[in-house]
Amino acid sequence: MAILLLIGGGRPSVLAILLLGGAGAVLWSREHPPQDPLAVRADVPFRLLQWAVGLLPDDRVDWGQAMLGELDRIEGRSGRWRFALECVAGVVLLPPWRPAGPMAALGAVALGSAVVLGIGFVHFGLAANPWNWIMLVILVTLVTGLVVAASVLLRRRGVARLGLVGGLFVAATWLAFSGFTWAGIISPINSVGDWTGPALLIGVPLVVGVGGEWRSGSALMGRRAARLAGVSAGLAMFFVSTIAVVAIDGGPRDPGAGLAGGVSEAFRNVAMLFLMFLPVATATIGWVAATATDRLRSVYLAQRNHDSTNTTKATARPADGSKSRTTRRLLFRAAVVVAVVMAVALFFQAR
Repeated sequence: MAILLLIGGGRPSVLAILLLGGAGAVLWSREHPPQDPLAVRADVPFRLLQWAVGLLPDDRVDWGQAMLGELDRIEGRSGRWRFALECVAGVVLLPPWRPAGPMAALGAVALGSAVVLGIGFVHFGLAANPWNWIMLVILVTLVTGLVVAASVLLRRRGVARLGLVGGLFVAATWLAFSGFTWAGIISPINSVGDWTGPALLIGVPLVVGVGGEWRSGSALMGRRAARLAGVSAGLAMFFVSTIAVVAIDGGPRDPGAGLAGGVSEAFRNVAMLFLMFLPVATATIGWVAATATDRLRSVYLAQRNHDSTNTTKATARPADGSKSRTTRRLLFRAAVVVAVVMAVALFFQAR
């Protein structure tokens, strides 16, 4: 639904950002259920530090447990927050980043984007408008956030290869739909036809989520691979799109718009598309696809195991009924999602 709001353009894009971000937060909370408060002092600093400790390699597990033990002895709220944030920064931001090769490549892509953006900022005189400085700060924040997210995901075991292959697939598909032209790279959504947006922002993430789960055999691995695919593809496409903006002076613009205004608007558009919508849409829809694939695979394997055993019909009926109810629930939820998407599409088409 949020993707269709994006395709509509204009003010609905703000609502699309909120819907995608909210959906991602809900899905993340479903993946990380709260712990038993009676077992640990599970306040926010503890959970934040515990998450960061999970990123440590095997040879530093004891170090992570020591940090958790030290946090447990700190009583003040501000002191707990300060200690937790310092530890998280030490785990996430400081080297060594593993695996080093992919992290270095993504860092180089981010640095290349900054260089090209700086060249365009100076060459087209964007510094004269104070709002462009705010835009620059926002872009740097978004790129830095994606680099940190990539660093976190690359530390997860078994995620790097699946996620980077998925990111390569996503970026290659976006480039293919752009026609490998500068103008197409800046605005690839409508470069082929009206169905380009759903294909890129819905179909491609579905393939990434299903492929990640199918290859790894785990819904959790598939979801993490979808996130890394979105982050890596977003960074790569933003780098290419900044080059495109500088190469063709921002591309087509309104008749009354000046050169600096057109370039500034083009930078904003590619940032929203590749640094926000592409990563969040890939992560959110890939999450759903990986989870649904895992559920369907479980039902299929359970059915096969049931068919291969010699059980009596009386004992088999309750299991069959349970499987049928599970399948019906999945189909019902899918039907509801399809109905909502179609209703929103018809609404914006009518406008």
